[in-house]
Amino acid sequence: MVTNDQFRTAMSKFATGVTVITTIDEKGDPHEMTANSFTSVCLEPPTILVCAAHSTNSFGYLDQNKKFGVNILGSDQQELGAYFAKRPEQQDGSAVYSYTYGTTGLPILEGSILFMGCKVVGEHLYGDHTIFVAEVEELTVPSDEDPLMFFNSRWYDPSSK
Repeated sequence: MVTNDQFRTAMSKFATGVTVITTIDEKGDPHEMTANSFTSVCLEPPTILVCAAHSTNSFGYLDQNKKFGVNILGSDQQELGAYFAKRPEQQDGSAVYSYTYGTTGLPILEGSILFMGCKVVGEHLYGDHTIFVAEVEELTVPSDEDPLMFFNSRWYDPSSK
């Protein structure tokens, strides 16, 4: 049997981009979480998936709203990736960030290199996560900067080598 620690170490060997998933609550207030469990599913229609742990504060808002934004972070946004990976009670307010809002009404994190506004079209509960399958309804590419990456449990800037 593979242990949690063995699996975590094995998965750290897979380099990923870093996303901040944004959504809103019933009052329109933004909520966000860092996620690297994100991938494209198909081109027709444009569809992605995101995996969200049930223990995250944002999970309930994602589950309720059925819409979310995927903000792909640039190489200079490591601080935001780390900040939004924390639970809200652990966030000390030190991160500087702002939003604009897209045509889908979802928060777009300023400085992200790509934004996708998505509508959930399917969900699959597995273990302590829900896999959200979503169609991309809005696409914005505000920057040509290099992406922030995560590899071997560390932040990685591909332009630094």
